[in-house]
Amino acid sequence: MSQEPGRISKFIQSTFGFRKTTLTALVIISYIATILVNLYFDKVSLTPPEPAPRILNTAWLDLQTISAHFHPYTSHANDAIHDYLLERVSTICARKSYMEVDDDYDKLKFMVNQQDVFDPDSLANRIIYFESGNILVKIEGKRPALPGVLISSHYDSVPTAYGATDDGMGVASMLGILEHYSLDETDQPERTVIFNFNNNEEFGLLGAEAFMKHKWSKLVKYFVNLEGTGAGGKAILFRSTDVGVLSYYSAASRPFANSLFQQGFQSGLIRSQTDYKVYAENGLRGVDIAFYKPRSLYHTLRDSITGTSLGSLWHMEINALNLVDALANENKQISDDTSQAVFFDILGKYFFYLSVDTLYVLDIFIVSIVPIVTIICVLIVARRGTWYVEFGKGWLRYPISLLASLALTTFVSKYLYLNDPILLSNDYISPLLALTSLNLLCNYLILNFLAWLRPVHDQKLVCLLELNMILWIGAIWMTMKEKQEHNVAGYSITIVHFLVSVSSIFGLIGLIFKRRAPRYRKTIKPRIYGSSEEEQHHFDNENGSPAETIPESNDSENQPLLPAENSSNNNNSTIVIIEHESEETYRQKLKHAALQSFSYDWSIQFLILVPFSIFLIYTNGELVLQALNQTVQESSYFGKVTMQILVGVAVSLGVPVTPFIHKLNVALVLFLTAVLLVCSTVSYFETPYSYANPLKLRFLQTIDETSKVPLVNLFGRAGYIEPMLRDLPSLKDSGSAISCTLNTDTGTERCQYEGPRPYLVDGTSADNEFTNYLSLQIVNNSNNGDFVDNFTPVEVDFLINVQDNRNCILRFNSSNYDSLKSPHSEKMVSPVKLVTLYVDGYQSVPLSSVPSGYSTDEAGNHRFKTMKGIDEIQLHKLNWTQPYYHLGLQWLRTAFDDDEDIDRSTQLGVSVSCYWGEYDEEVRVDDHKVRKVRALDELIQYSPRHVVYSNLERGLVEVNAHVIL
Repeated sequence: MSQEPGRISKFIQSTFGFRKTTLTALVIISYIATILVNLYFDKVSLTPPEPAPRILNTAWLDLQTISAHFHPYTSHANDAIHDYLLERVSTICARKSYMEVDDDYDKLKFMVNQQDVFDPDSLANRIIYFESGNILVKIEGKRPALPGVLISSHYDSVPTAYGATDDGMGVASMLGILEHYSLDETDQPERTVIFNFNNNEEFGLLGAEAFMKHKWSKLVKYFVNLEGTGAGGKAILFRSTDVGVLSYYSAASRPFANSLFQQGFQSGLIRSQTDYKVYAENGLRGVDIAFYKPRSLYHTLRDSITGTSLGSLWHMEINALNLVDALANENKQISDDTSQAVFFDILGKYFFYLSVDTLYVLDIFIVSIVPIVTIICVLIVARRGTWYVEFGKGWLRYPISLLASLALTTFVSKYLYLNDPILLSNDYISPLLALTSLNLLCNYLILNFLAWLRPVHDQKLVCLLELNMILWIGAIWMTMKEKQEHNVAGYSITIVHFLVSVSSIFGLIGLIFKRRAPRYRKTIKPRIYGSSEEEQHHFDNENGSPAETIPESNDSENQPLLPAENSSNNNNSTIVIIEHESEETYRQKLKHAALQSFSYDWSIQFLILVPFSIFLIYTNGELVLQALNQTVQESSYFGKVTMQILVGVAVSLGVPVTPFIHKLNVALVLFLTAVLLVCSTVSYFETPYSYANPLKLRFLQTIDETSKVPLVNLFGRAGYIEPMLRDLPSLKDSGSAISCTLNTDTGTERCQYEGPRPYLVDGTSADNEFTNYLSLQIVNNSNNGDFVDNFTPVEVDFLINVQDNRNCILRFNSSNYDSLKSPHSEKMVSPVKLVTLYVDGYQSVPLSSVPSGYSTDEAGNHRFKTMKGIDEIQLHKLNWTQPYYHLGLQWLRTAFDDDEDIDRSTQLGVSVSCYWGEYDEEVRVDDHKVRKVRALDELIQYSPRHVVYSNLERGLVEVNAHVIL
């Protein structure tokens, strides 16, 4: 019986003490559980219900139909999709009397002055003429006076993709939601709901612009935009205008959202745009939901029905339905809190959100209270003398370890990047594992060595306090960002800082409540050794010092480290009198006893800090890397940024463990070493592309009226294009040269070669002469070559004769102006002040009589005037049979009359580029069927499996013409 307490004590010590085996087991469990839990809930989120609901089955059939062919705005297939959607919504809406359909086709035409939505740095003043093909549905609400809800997606694709994910999934989801509202069991919503199936989002967000010109746009205040910037997977809510409307996403049954993406847009890291931009800039409040990976399949042939799944469609459809339903059936006023939101989900089950202002206040509280509480606890511990750490000894080892490991990890990452700039496109997991292992090993070696060289009492607490200080500084920096820039990505720092603070304060509290060791005091009077107990008792009573009893052993954490006196006053310091021992020797004994003592508070500290911190860092880190890893193909800038993010994730994954890392078992250290060696080897020798993660090149075939050479242009990261091109049959047969131009700033190149010519129209070979595709014809020109004055405009109207076409662009140049350079120069002001698109013949009007901005005359001619100058004119029309665009321009010879270097040029150069975007189509030439874009056919047929193609411009074929006015 006497041995039982000893066995129990040993069991507790071996199981719960701060031992290598126990710690190592918890570390392994934390990392593995994080990965497995994420994988499991990802799978659950993409599992459709059984049996599949009716609205899912009908939506899937719609998706199969929509993505059967390429259907960009510049294709005949686009009209077929329009007609299909019009028939579908008309059939659905016939079931309910309060549903109404409106078709923009050939009705809504307008001009708009729009900045380049895909290049925020561009200064170009662009005028766009657009003919809308939007299809709209209105579900009248029970209370139509309440502001309505818009749900929007676009049905056009790019020329090189079937558009299953971008944006067929959004369109199919909307049809499923519309189907839901048409069911007998679904009640009429409280608010009016508008469905906008819009056309031509891909090249200017023009379908959304058209909606804002529609009468129904006045009925809505809130919107849900559905988009696709990947190919399958889960649909993430990645942007919100404000916390008020975002709060309704709590109704989503499978929430997936993160404000990290919103910060990417706000910081300029993500430069692409969606219709969300147009709606938000026009004062609507709403959210952006989109598929986001894999980016290398985005806008390629593999954005098809085979690249997605029923589960992906249901993920978008049900979340969008839940959100729209929550907004549409809110019969009270929707919160007018328009502050930006911080938001994220956990495991697709729980959705958290708060305003950035609330997070700012919370951060202020945390960064204020944490140091106060910590300092108070440290002072109490110091006063009680229960922590044997000397000032200046044992400190700074943790920051030194962090800096050294960060420097080494960064150095290795740069070596990996220099070896292969697009490595992360194919595999970011191997580099991440290698760098994470390297970082952990570096911290282990440094902290374990220092713990052996100069051990300190409770090194983990020292490290936790130093980590707390580092994160406190980071939290202050992030708090400033939240206030000044409305940064919505810093919540992770707040959470981890809070957990580190709680963990470190808990360690201090443990020391506060720990029994104190007796303090040292020299003996003032010598002991009197009598022959009787009474004499000794008499002396003790005189000196007020009872006799000391020293127990044989003391293994308990709840007992003092060295023998203590019995004292009736527990609040007074205990005094020990030990003869023949110096104070220094006594302190060394205390320190040694402290180092040998068992510590049980570590497990609570570990559980407070490590598991959730690792989960949060891994979840957010993987999310960002999944979205950005394949952007390394787009430029060296993204390559460097993504590698820096990878290093940040790798280092961050190790940070929660580092305060405890010196106690790791050698077996785990050897395992980390093996992971480092294997993953580094894989990262070094692995090819940067594969079938699953292909190399994406951008294609355009150009024909100039002067050279008449069908040049194929391929754009991509430097060094990968030319080796692939040398194996093309047409180049082997013709011996044509390949010319590549390197852009050293971006690490990209543009390679050109003469490829198989395109055939764009039905007819004879003569009809397909390049000069018949595009020609310019001047009808009227007031410019006789003589300079009159600076303020008399030159007026000209001309025809752009172009066959079977929907899109052309005009740019201008003179002796001191070039519209290709003007987007990046504030000093270049275009001389063109007025553009007119004639519908009913040429009509001359004085420049001064035309109002600024967009206007139409009685004949229906469209005009746009701006004295800031017009750099670019884009023309988008729906009519395939109209063989020309009839344009009028008025331009001034100069905008100044007091400049010594005044440009008195009487000539204006006009460059016209027209685009054709039908890849998967044939034409009949001389009674033979011929593929339209044979050069792209050849590339797709003979390229390696790991290469895919996207469009470089708004079409696949660009024909250019130039005229001097």
